[in-house]
Amino acid sequence: MSSKIAVISDTHGSVTAWRKARQIWKGSDMIVHLGDVLYHGPRNPLPEGYMPKELVEEINDSDIPVMIVRGNCDADIDAVILKWPIANPYLVMWWNNKLILASHGTDFERDRSLALSFGADLMLMGHTHVCSLAREGRTIFLNPGSVSLPKGKDPASLALIDEEAISILSLDGMMFHQESWDLR
Repeated sequence: MSSKIAVISDTHGSVTAWRKARQIWKGSDMIVHLGDVLYHGPRNPLPEGYMPKELVEEINDSDIPVMIVRGNCDADIDAVILKWPIANPYLVMWWNNKLILASHGTDFERDRSLALSFGADLMLMGHTHVCSLAREGRTIFLNPGSVSLPKGKDPASLALIDEEAISILSLDGMMFHQESWDLR
């Protein structure tokens, strides 16, 4: 049986974005949310479907475990109302013989240095609202983009990780970036 992780970031209170993402990650064993979960932030517009209270209910009702990393727009109260623990500033996971580090991504150079010094297989970071997938040595760096307020040329997006590859998909299911785990 194969294992799959969904990676999302920057919902910013959009229950609409969560619901669309949920359709894409069906069959996943875990969701990793890279922060900026409930509040839209003072520099962002209100996203479509901005309903933080309803988003809390849907995240709390998830039958798939939700691992959350605290983002720069997340508040202390979020850890009280969300049933899933919020890691701060890093989440460290061992999955399928792979070391995965996750942060919100506000300090890319610190996160990059940490991932490389740990020999991480995968470093997950959000924050920029721009998706990216790149390899440096044995470490793959993934930013799934934002499911609610994308920036740059790509649409709202999320990532799926399975035993073969890491893929970034739009919320309509179109894959536009993929990296194999295989170094060959």
